[in-house]
Amino acid sequence: MGWEERKRAALERLRIHLAQGRVDPDILSLLDAINSLPFAYTTSSCSGRIQLYEARAPGEKFDMVSLGKWHSPVEPDEILSRMRGANLWLALLPPIIHAFTCSLEASTFLLKIMRGAGFKRACIMNLSRPFIEARGTERLEIPLRLEGRDIVYPEGIRLIVGTANRMLRRAKLRISKLEVMLRDEASRGLDNLCR
Repeated sequence: MGWEERKRAALERLRIHLAQGRVDPDILSLLDAINSLPFAYTTSSCSGRIQLYEARAPGEKFDMVSLGKWHSPVEPDEILSRMRGANLWLALLPPIIHAFTCSLEASTFLLKIMRGAGFKRACIMNLSRPFIEARGTERLEIPLRLEGRDIVYPEGIRLIVGTANRMLRRAKLRISKLEVMLRDEASRGLDNLCR
């Protein structure tokens, strides 16, 4: 499958996922900005989220039970009302953007814009089929309960959630900045990066 066919297929998958409600609404405008570029298209991306989950250790993706996910600031009482299980973790996960480009030159160009918008953790993941991953720096993962014992009490949880909310808002501002920068570049008609 060539570049254009891969991009069309990815945009069709995005359309299907949108119809199914599987796309983070806070990143839609940024996805549109990237996908409007003639030299790039997105795959799974997220604007960042706060998550409460049960797991023996942080990041255990396959043994994790999600108790709540929020792509926007959350009230501490919402967290407190969902606390069930022996090992509970509260996480703030950073924005993550995945984009394929038509050439290494296009990847380098897009990477420069992403870093200019404050995505310090952005890199080209594959050289033969250029792929960029950009992650925000906002990350927080805190145990609230271990082995059935609360280690952070309600007042502490309120403080932690307040911090997570501020960090999430900061991440959303970075996404907005990136979108503005991308739309500015797109308005210049950059279409020769696929040669």
